[in-house]
Amino acid sequence: MAEATNQSGTVSRFGLALVVTIALFWSAIAYVPPGLLHADEAVQWSLAKELSEGTPYSAHQDKFHGPTLATAMLISAKLTGTAPIDMHEDYLRSVVSVFLGLMAAAALILPGVGKGPRYITAAFIVLTGGCTPFGYYYVQEMLLAAGFVWGVALWLRAEGSPASSRWWLLSGAAFGFALACKVTAAAYLVFFLLALVLLRQFVPDRRWLRFGFGLVASWALFQSVGFTDLPGLKTWWLQLARSLGVASGQSEDTLYAVSLAPWACAAAWLAVFALGRSGLSLVRWRSRHVTDLPCLVALLVFLFHLALPYKTPWLLLVVFSLPLTLALPYLLVGGAGRMSLLALGLATVALSARKPLSAHSPTDYEVGRFRGSVNRMAQAYGPKFYVAVEGGHYWPLPYYLRKHKVGYGEFPRAAQAPLRLIPATDASVPVVPGYAVRELTLRADGADRYWVLVAKGYESGFFTQK
Repeated sequence: MAEATNQSGTVSRFGLALVVTIALFWSAIAYVPPGLLHADEAVQWSLAKELSEGTPYSAHQDKFHGPTLATAMLISAKLTGTAPIDMHEDYLRSVVSVFLGLMAAAALILPGVGKGPRYITAAFIVLTGGCTPFGYYYVQEMLLAAGFVWGVALWLRAEGSPASSRWWLLSGAAFGFALACKVTAAAYLVFFLLALVLLRQFVPDRRWLRFGFGLVASWALFQSVGFTDLPGLKTWWLQLARSLGVASGQSEDTLYAVSLAPWACAAAWLAVFALGRSGLSLVRWRSRHVTDLPCLVALLVFLFHLALPYKTPWLLLVVFSLPLTLALPYLLVGGAGRMSLLALGLATVALSARKPLSAHSPTDYEVGRFRGSVNRMAQAYGPKFYVAVEGGHYWPLPYYLRKHKVGYGEFPRAAQAPLRLIPATDASVPVVPGYAVRELTLRADGADRYWVLVAKGYESGFFTQK
């Protein structure tokens, strides 16, 4: 076990104030209000809605991620008295803001470092959204990152404690929560254990029993929604098998990297921490410096995602957040010049990464115009208005059509619906008697398009592409 010697050293108050100033400046110029919901966000809203109606998580048709985010949203809905049908985008994303704050709070329990660097780090994380443009987005990765960061932080807090300490149990519980958020956390846990083998001396004792019990119990609790949906435990393993096919490029759902710029930014981010780390102590085998563990785990996660064909920038959230939360407090030790260079380096990389990290599958602005058009048409048509979505749907649609009667796929009277959506597989415009045709693009890259068939007499106020 690492003997975390006192790393507090001398701390420049001017330097800490400068770090906060940089964070404030960064947040002021870099923050962009999130736009329309992304597909993953809409899926979680749909899951939460069905959970509130009594449908178990294991029976949901799009259980791509665990039930924790939807469960957290339902708890928030109960506390605020908000029905899922009334949840707007800002409400949905407020759940992620809470977990961003929880992730920042993990820096506060770190051992062997003064209060100043810990509180400054927590403030830096909140002010900059974890130095990622999606720090306040409603995505599953924020919950995964929060649970995983807390797992590593609690392990660091536990090191040096007796095997009977509750910290080992709590560390396992945090990792279990991360596993219930998304199966990707299973790979991250393996990398964490590998880093322990490389940096620590493995001693089989009772602490591993407490850690393992906390891990399994927490995973089962959250994955089964408080043990109310035991088939959800089986769902996790099925999703793990599916994710292996997606990640390895063997599935039609595999998303390949349009650009490797996000990974270049992540490499630069790790390099900044490596340079800051070398200023404290020499990097050597079985180093006893406490920052080695989170930085090595972040590096292993980075290499893992770099090697796999499946690539979305959100997968890099742990790479950014883990060293930021658990290594930065130890690096904020020394003179003002050293700390200012470190903060400037982090801010420079974060600003450079802002556009590459946010350029994945954005929902197109046409959805906003489409929503307004549907609302106007429904009001003009009257109570008999309904929508038919043929051939499946892309996930923002259920959210933005949530206040109307909607049928998906084939159903009676679908061909007579006042408003019909047909997937656009080519450039040929359909000709359907009694309907005017409009075009709807759900994503800016044009990957998801629909022909919108509007009943004659109502097309004048329908503002989508023609």
